[in-house]
Amino acid sequence: METIQNQPDDNCRVTGCSGAANRKGAGLCEKHYMRQRRHGSTDKALVLRPGLIDHSHGYKLAHAPDHPLRRASSNRVYEHRVVYHAEHGDGPFLCHWCSMMVTWDDMHVDHLNDTKDDNSPDNLVASCAVCNPKRGFDKMAATHRLRSERRYTAHGKTMCLIEWARYLNLSRNAIEYRLSAGWKIDDVFSPRKGRSGPASRRHQEVGTAARPPVGYEIDSHQMRTEMVR
Repeated sequence: METIQNQPDDNCRVTGCSGAANRKGAGLCEKHYMRQRRHGSTDKALVLRPGLIDHSHGYKLAHAPDHPLRRASSNRVYEHRVVYHAEHGDGPFLCHWCSMMVTWDDMHVDHLNDTKDDNSPDNLVASCAVCNPKRGFDKMAATHRLRSERRYTAHGKTMCLIEWARYLNLSRNAIEYRLSAGWKIDDVFSPRKGRSGPASRRHQEVGTAARPPVGYEIDSHQMRTEMVR
């Protein structure tokens, strides 16, 4: 329990506190003044929710003040790390995805079924720092593709433009051209049958004179073409 004693006028009167007594009437620093105001004592209130709590990202946090994986700033550890440590020990381990050796200092614990609160031992595997975010990126990209408003159905398949481009080994621009040209939907999403794509820009330019052959120039005065020697 913190005791209150006489301190120099500029210091907080709580023993061991060197903070400035900016609350002159109470002779306390801001920290101890707010403690006194909130719960009637300058002692630090012990606020601890027992058992598991939900993390904002969907994980479970276990109260484990004596666990070897606990960080110095917290008494809680991710439950999936606690479960994996209890099942497999201190390591080192091999990444489940690429077989790279990892330790608790640089490893992640992956959920095979992507359910963040399913911490059964058979659902947890070790993952390196490369494979773990890559799996997250692939899942995020797949989610965005599923939510895309430009999904097309042809030949019994439904995919977005990027997926169709990869499936047909075409560029996305080629598919965009087919759509804008009014092709039938089954023809749009068909393999390449020949030279496809927009016409050459030279043929699209209206009112542009034909380019003279290499080695010739146009005489604007005599309006004749002669070989450049």
